[in-house]
Amino acid sequence: MATIQKFKVIKMACFLGLFGAFMGLVFGIISTIILLIVPDVITSLAFIKIWQILIGLPIGYGVLMFIAGLIFIPLVNLTLKIIKGIDLDLDLIESTSAGKSIASIANEKKEIKPVIKYPVKSAKDSSPLPQMTNSKTTAQNPVLKTPIKPTI
Repeated sequence: MATIQKFKVIKMACFLGLFGAFMGLVFGIISTIILLIVPDVITSLAFIKIWQILIGLPIGYGVLMFIAGLIFIPLVNLTLKIIKGIDLDLDLIESTSAGKSIASIANEKKEIKPVIKYPVKSAKDSSPLPQMTNSKTTAQNPVLKTPIKPTI
């Protein structure tokens, strides 16, 4: 059983703002279709253009819902504090491709082993690479025991 104790105000206000913008877009599309179907509405609302509806409604709804979120989410948090949260019954068992539940995967402890690309000697065993005297000599890499060919 999970309990919602409070909501983060800015995150919820942003969510409500985006939800309001989506609602405004849907209402704008519906009202545009109504304006195009019913000819009497177009003559009475000649000053409103279709692009103003399709842009104005999403922006207006988004801004209003964001402001409403900023005002009402603290009130919701106060209410949740008074009633000591809302109880939720969550079912966390979902099947994965291997047939294990998410809860069982979360409970498993996996040891992460580092992948060593190159064998490394300890600091005591390592010696500095020999200096190359000219371009024709090759030195040996003490770690990999392979010749180092100079590039020209």
